[in-house]
Amino acid sequence: MKKYFFAALLLLSCLMLSLSTFAQNVGRDRDARLNEIADSLHKVMFSIDTHVDSASHLNHPDAKGYTVTKGQVTFPKMKAGGLDACFFAIYKGQGPLDDASSQKAVDFAFNEIKLFKEYMAKHSDECGQAWCADDFWKLKKEGKSIVMLTLENGYVLGKDINNLRKFYNEGCRAMTLTHNYNNDLCDGSRDSVEHWRGLSPFGKAVVDTMNVLGMIVDVSHVTTASLLDAVACSKAPCVATHSGVWNIKNHPRNLKDEEIKAIAAKGGLIQIGSGRFFLSWRPKTEVSVKDYVDHVEYVRDLVGIEYVGIGTDFDGGGGMNGLEDCSQMKNITVEMLRRGWSHNDIKLFWGENLLRVMRVVEAKGRELSGAAALR
Repeated sequence: MKKYFFAALLLLSCLMLSLSTFAQNVGRDRDARLNEIADSLHKVMFSIDTHVDSASHLNHPDAKGYTVTKGQVTFPKMKAGGLDACFFAIYKGQGPLDDASSQKAVDFAFNEIKLFKEYMAKHSDECGQAWCADDFWKLKKEGKSIVMLTLENGYVLGKDINNLRKFYNEGCRAMTLTHNYNNDLCDGSRDSVEHWRGLSPFGKAVVDTMNVLGMIVDVSHVTTASLLDAVACSKAPCVATHSGVWNIKNHPRNLKDEEIKAIAAKGGLIQIGSGRFFLSWRPKTEVSVKDYVDHVEYVRDLVGIEYVGIGTDFDGGGGMNGLEDCSQMKNITVEMLRRGWSHNDIKLFWGENLLRVMRVVEAKGRELSGAAALR
C-alpha cells in the first residue's frame, strides 16, 4: 500500500512541477508578446514627458552635492525607451524676494538656457527644439529627440513681467508658477503660511500674459487656493506637469480630487510624476511601475482618460523599480497592456492629450493677441 501511496505522491509532485513550469513559460511568452506590442506602439504613437530636470545636470555634469539621482535622461536613453519628447525645465529654487536676489534668479535662468542651447547645438544630430505643437511630428519624422524648453518657478521673472516674453522668445512654452514656496506670483504647496491665498495681482497679470503668448500655465507645486485661482483666471487649459494623487498618498505636492476635477473641467491635464514620494509611503525599493499606473488610473477613473498623462520628474527625484531612467519608459506601456488598456487610450496618455492641449493653448494665444492688437 505504501508503494502505491509514494508512487501517487511522486506523480502528483511531477504534475505540480509541470504545471508550474507551464505557467512560467506562458507568463514569459505573454510578457514577450506585451513587449513586442509596446515596441510597435512607441514607433507609431507620440510620447511626451512634460517634466524633467535634466538640463541642469547636462549643463553642469561635474557638479556635486545632488540629493537626487542624476543622468536619468539623455538623448540615447530617450531613443532606447521610445520617448519622443521631453519638456526640459530650467529650474531655479525659491530664494529671497528682494530686488537683488530676484534679478540674480532672472540672470541665472537666461544663462542656463544659453548653456543648454549650446549643449543642444553640440548634439544637433540627435535632438531638435520644438517651438510649437506642429514641430513635434516633423522632428519625430527626422528621427530626432525633441526638446521643449520650460521654466520651473515664476521666481525667474524677477519683478518684471516683460521677462516673460523674453523667455518665450527663447522657446519656453510652459512655466510652473512657483516651486514649493511662496513667491511674488502665488503660494507654494510646502510653505508654512499662505501669504496670497491664491494668485497675487502680479500672478494674475502673469497668467493673463501667458495666455496671450500661448504658454502653458503649470500648476504643480502650488497650494490648492493658488491652483484653483489660476485655473479660474486662465483663459486656456492649465496643466499640472508633474504631480500625483492625494487620495493615494496625501503628500503636499499631490492633487486633491477638487483640484483634479477643476483642471479637467477647463480641458487641462494632470501629468503623473514618477518619484516614490509622489506614489507611496512604502520604501523606494518596494515601489514599482504598478504603483505608478495606479495613480494614472485613479485620475482616468475620476475625470476621464483625456485628462491624464506623464511628467516623470526625472533628474529631479523621479524614478522607481522598473523605471530607473527614461530608457525604461516602455515598461509603463507594458503594464497598461497587462491591465487591458486599449491602444487608443495608451496613445492618449502618452502624447495625444498633451498635443491637444498645446494646440488649444496656442490657438487661444493667437485669439487673444489678435484681440489685443485691435484695441
